Amino acid sequence: MNTAVIYNSYDMTGSKLQNIASRPVPQKVYHRRRLVFLSMVGLIVFLSVLLANEIIGRIHGIPGGAVVEAAGQPVVYVVQPGDTLWEIADKFNPEGTDIRHTVDELADITGGAQLQPGQRIVLNRGL
Repeated sequence: MNTAVIYNSYDMTGSKLQNIASRPVPQKVYHRRRLVFLSMVGLIVFLSVLLANEIIGRIHGIPGGAVVEAAGQPVVYVVQPGDTLWEIADKFNPEGTDIRHTVDELADITGGAQLQPGQRIVLNRGL
């Protein structure tokens, strides 16, 4: 087959090409494109915030978001002889968090690392 015939059959010059370019796009198409674009931007922002939260959590020793628990009465723990902040933190440490964070919170609550037997420690459930 002659190559000139093949090229001539795909020739889109003149009025055919102008008709395609000058045809107006319906308003629905613009709305759909805007919706898709804004959805993609929203998804990117959402995933960026989620990733940033995870990275910040790992830096501070609390992966993921803050632990959310039901609001209830705080727990009062009475220090027993031989108790340490680490042992108490191990009992009340939320699952999946670094125990060092809980020890720091307990040290802030008690005013330091020194514990006295009979001392009462008021613990919030969401340590």
